Amino acid sequence: MKRKIWLLFILSIVFYSAIHISGHIPGLFQGKFTYVDERPFPQQLMALTIDLLLSFLFSLSTYLFFFYNYPAKKYALLVLGLLISTAFIFLLGFAWNKTMSLYPEALNRFFRNNILFDLLYVILGLVFYFVRYSRQRELQEKELQLQVRNAELSFLRSQVNPHFLFNNLNNIYSLVYRGSAEALNAIAGLSELLRYMLYNQSEAINLNQEITYIDKFIALQQLRYESPSQVKISYPAGQLNVEIPPLLLIPFIENAFKHGAPSTEEVWLWIHIALDRNTLNFECINKIGQVHKDQTGGIGIENVSKRLELLYLGRHSLQTLVQDNLFTVKLKLNDI
Repeated sequence: MKRKIWLLFILSIVFYSAIHISGHIPGLFQGKFTYVDERPFPQQLMALTIDLLLSFLFSLSTYLFFFYNYPAKKYALLVLGLLISTAFIFLLGFAWNKTMSLYPEALNRFFRNNILFDLLYVILGLVFYFVRYSRQRELQEKELQLQVRNAELSFLRSQVNPHFLFNNLNNIYSLVYRGSAEALNAIAGLSELLRYMLYNQSEAINLNQEITYIDKFIALQQLRYESPSQVKISYPAGQLNVEIPPLLLIPFIENAFKHGAPSTEEVWLWIHIALDRNTLNFECINKIGQVHKDQTGGIGIENVSKRLELLYLGRHSLQTLVQDNLFTVKLKLNDI
């Protein structure tokens, strides 16, 4: 937290002016101005300047002692330093009164006449510090939340690539094991997709890029079968001026190929992407295979769900449903 002493000085001037002007308000309402000073103007100006500086010192010393000691929890040093500095400034004011005032006052009378005003300046420094301190803590908490959010997003996104790579290496291993001629095409397709994932580090990409990635991913998965499986996909045509986080939709489709029941005779996977003004609707439905680990898709969908909570909190809905041997995912992103 920066000290901002200049701002405290300006506030002290405003506060000083308000206090002294307010003392003359009753007389002004009666058509009188009660301030009388017979000293020459240079002496009046000097007295006013010294009085203002002494008042400011009460606020400044309070502020600085809290600034350096309160965050470090040095409460004993804070109280002791505050008492000593306040007493010292008070005695400076008394010495000034004895030497420069037209009507010097005894110590007890000077104390009664000035202690309230001095305490007001101490309170000004105290209030100024805690307003600044509260603001700084609020900014630090927001920055910490942002750092945690970015770190978690980076971690979740980093999980996508190993998960994707693990599944597809298994597929390529199967092709090589069977001696399939499609093994080389699968390796080339995987290389292209990995290049996209490694070199595209943007926080958001155009929806067209994600759709292109989905098409290439499906083409890579189709190489696992002697004949392409029946997949139906629909999405808006043309250039789409919408951006989403990269690799956000692909885990749902990856989950469908991993746990679904691919068929070359009938459609087993339906993918639908639609835009309605500022809302993206995504739907993925697949027939459930006879052998599958779970109904929710494991790390892939769980990963996406966490990313959505971080990126689209209060602006998305994600639903999964198992019914009639179909696994359905419905995702809606609002205000994109």
